[in-house]
Amino acid sequence: MIQATKSSSIIVVSAGIMQLPAIKTAKEMGLTVIATDRNPNAIGFEHCDHGIAIDSKDVNGHVRFALDNREKFNIRAAFAGSDCAITVAGITDALGLPGIPMEVAQRSNNKALMKERWLRDNIPTPFGAEVSTLDEAKAILKHCKFPVIVKAVDNAASRGSMRIDFEAQLLQALENARQASSTNTAIVEEYVVGEEQSVESIVWKGRHHYISIADRMFGYHPYHIETAHIDPSVLPVEKQRRIYEVVDAAADSLGIDFGPAKADMIWSERGPMILEMPARLSGGFHSQYTTPLSSGKNPIRAVMEISLGQDLDQALICGSRNFTSICAGIFPPQGKLIAISGVEEAKKIDGVEEIVITKLPRDTIDDYVDNAQRFCWVIVVGESKQHALDIFKMAKSLICFEVA
Repeated sequence: MIQATKSSSIIVVSAGIMQLPAIKTAKEMGLTVIATDRNPNAIGFEHCDHGIAIDSKDVNGHVRFALDNREKFNIRAAFAGSDCAITVAGITDALGLPGIPMEVAQRSNNKALMKERWLRDNIPTPFGAEVSTLDEAKAILKHCKFPVIVKAVDNAASRGSMRIDFEAQLLQALENARQASSTNTAIVEEYVVGEEQSVESIVWKGRHHYISIADRMFGYHPYHIETAHIDPSVLPVEKQRRIYEVVDAAADSLGIDFGPAKADMIWSERGPMILEMPARLSGGFHSQYTTPLSSGKNPIRAVMEISLGQDLDQALICGSRNFTSICAGIFPPQGKLIAISGVEEAKKIDGVEEIVITKLPRDTIDDYVDNAQRFCWVIVVGESKQHALDIFKMAKSLICFEVA
């Protein structure tokens, strides 16, 4: 039986391996941490005070739990550990806590609603629209030249995303995207070529506060798999300024006036364009590891503090160091994983901060069709981009996956 606590509590929605830094940060703040996850054996439950088995997308279940336990646990805030801004908004709205309105959270979680707003407000974004049928998808193709990208409407980690180069691929791509969407619809969108970025910002009291821009690398086309990101970006300052201008306008268009606004951006031949903006901090070990390692900033704590009703602590977002951190994946071939070796040796390399592997021998390695299939990340920090890359290459050379 869960025992009551007198200290302030925070609900961290999702408790997987990527949410460990958030759970640990909340504990360091002296909070009682209630973590939720559909997996009753989620690793985050080992580090929180109370682990509750609720699916992160179950808004009603979270609201019921929060209302039933607000006094018992003195629940004072909720935090989106994964792509669950709608769930967090449900909690904060029900309990009258700082947060964004439900309709804003819904827009930030639905690519069709985002696209509709941005096109209406002339925000630089690729043309696209929501479709239900093959005929509707073909109609959108009349406004886009190949290639185009077909996406899930409300999923993350590039689930259901696929670039297509000719019409014969459209049906399969459409079916994949619809299956990955709770709406049973898909987005058909102009495919824009360029350098991609992950942009972190926090909105508080009418101001947009800039945290970081990371350069992103992708592979495994026609799928969209992030193979690495480099934090901070090496883009010129003027380009970064223009990116932030688009991020600000996109957040305002969606109505995000409080808390995190994480943008997926691309620098195209037409300049900066926004692809997506969930109302949460970044995943992919960006806000969790590479930003703190490269700059000393702590966006997770900053967001938690304002969610508790505190002022935004500028010391948490101004930075105290100037390094480069890289999170890069290792992608063994498809098959049955027999053995893993060299990890402990790689961890001894100066500059290797974390090696995260989520598969064990006897597990199956599937095709890399979305970012959820990745299972090995190496996180390093160096004095420069090249130094960090060299550290990663040394670590990668030591780690061996035996696959049958």
